[in-house]
Amino acid sequence: MSKKQNRKKQLKHQLARLRKAGSAVAGTVAETAKKTADTVVEGAKEVVADVKKELQADDFDSFAAELEGVAQARLETFYEEGIKSAKDFAKWTEKELLALKGIGPATIKQLKELGIKLKK
Repeated sequence: MSKKQNRKKQLKHQLARLRKAGSAVAGTVAETAKKTADTVVEGAKEVVADVKKELQADDFDSFAAELEGVAQARLETFYEEGIKSAKDFAKWTEKELLALKGIGPATIKQLKELGIKLKK
């Protein structure tokens, strides 16, 4: 083999080793980036959850103000079922509301006294 061919062969082997080493480094960098991204995403989820809770608290407070006099537990039941304003009651029948936990005829009467319209 000539010196030129031998040198060419050496360079090919060096290039192969560098590519292999580069792949290992790229894998490590990718893994680190994924871990960092996962950490950032988890932090963002926590922030979103906190903001969501604050917004829901504000929404619940305004809902409770619309139905002043109705017991807190009843309001929470309605809110959890998706009734988040006085207008939302128009989508529910009296029978459907009575099927909810803790809601009885007295609560229905109280809602009607507050001018709440139910679905017929």
